[in-house]
Amino acid sequence: MFWQANTWHSCGRHTVEAFLEGKGPKALAYWENLKEVVGRCGPYTLVANKTNIGFMVLVRFVGVTALSERGMTMNFWLKEKIESSRFTKAEYLLHRDWIYRLRITSLDQLDDELQDWVCRSYEVGCRRA
Repeated sequence: MFWQANTWHSCGRHTVEAFLEGKGPKALAYWENLKEVVGRCGPYTLVANKTNIGFMVLVRFVGVTALSERGMTMNFWLKEKIESSRFTKAEYLLHRDWIYRLRITSLDQLDDELQDWVCRSYEVGCRRA
């Protein structure tokens, strides 16, 4: 089921386990720590696609697009513009929608600032923002 009609999608059988298969201990530590960060915001569902894993409530609000021993590339959705040198990309879509991408290369980057952004993104995922 989709949040609204005519939503783009791709069908396929993808799993979180397949995405994580063969990942080393540092990659898995990034993943587990991110799950803890997101979990502090509230309950969520994981959605696996061919090239990423999404964290979802009513809609996807955080995604992981790359995960390796060297780091993790993640993105999140907000309804506001924010400035930070941590972002590798900030993309404006429509209707106050912003997608922010950043690269995590150290576990200490999963900090209070990121926690705040993720929880604000969680509100977007709940369609409350």
